[in-house]
Amino acid sequence: MYGEMHLSRRELRSLMDLGKALTSELDPNRLYGTILRKLSEIIQAETWSLLLYDPDARELRFKLSVDLNIEEIKDIRIKSGQGIAGRVAAIQEPMVVEDVRDCQYFNDQIDLISGKITRSLICVPLVFGNQTLGVIEAINPSRTSKKTLSLFMFFADYAAIAVENTRRYQHIQSLANKDDLTGLFNTRYLYHALAELFETGKISGSPFALVFMDLDNFKKIVDTYGHLNGSQAIQEVATTIRDSLSGKAFGVSYGGDEFVIVLPGCNKNQGILKAEEIRSLMSKTKYLSNKGIYANLSASFGVAAYPEDATNITRLLSAADRAMFYIKDKGKNAVGSMF
Repeated sequence: MYGEMHLSRRELRSLMDLGKALTSELDPNRLYGTILRKLSEIIQAETWSLLLYDPDARELRFKLSVDLNIEEIKDIRIKSGQGIAGRVAAIQEPMVVEDVRDCQYFNDQIDLISGKITRSLICVPLVFGNQTLGVIEAINPSRTSKKTLSLFMFFADYAAIAVENTRRYQHIQSLANKDDLTGLFNTRYLYHALAELFETGKISGSPFALVFMDLDNFKKIVDTYGHLNGSQAIQEVATTIRDSLSGKAFGVSYGGDEFVIVLPGCNKNQGILKAEEIRSLMSKTKYLSNKGIYANLSASFGVAAYPEDATNITRLLSAADRAMFYIKDKGKNAVGSMF
């Protein structure tokens, strides 16, 4: 086993220092780059790739690569047990292949896409708590000795801890930013995201639209069917919102039966179209159907946009809010803007 290979005191100290550096990094994007950069300083190879494992789909996906165009390979999926990387992920044991022509598991799919030629490789698993998190591949390494593998595996142990740390941190952050009832983002996240969008807008001029949404006559649903069914109806409306959004757009539970939809990159006209799309989808949906109720729900929408309507958070929220109340006063179940 790799742990039985002899490492000098200097090499062990170097690995421990690297381990501290890795396990203290909680930003996943910085971490992945650090893993490959630090590893390439210890072991030379033509190409490095980090693949992360999706346990639900039971497949590996390329997350980062050195000397390969990640855009060309990011959509490739490697099933558990498929190819060298898939087998390493499945058996949780490293593989050293000195000549890929003699390896029954080698697949030249990446070579065909990248135009590179793989002659040899080392592939090691990232394992934490008996769970595979991913693999790291060194393509055409300068050495394939036992000591090289030993260094690689010591490093992989630290890398696995670091990857798991970032995953747990991201999960905790996600929970802190989500509304318990709807699963949409909460107002804490909204104000943070808007601040970033305003800063980005000042630099790049990128617009974004904001939609205030308030359910019409929702008190009647609660009075007629009870609070529990009212809560379920709110959850189902949140699903309607999620189903209509894509890309960087996101929904926010603003409290009670109010929602905010943020549409990065959209101007006001595009925001109005998206609000109308959500309104139309609601009109076609029967809510609480699993309870045999089949309720019809509608909402009033107010739209505002940066930089057309406001250049700070408070004024933009106020503009969308006023537009929504204007629709409420006019008769509800519509989309509008104050300007």
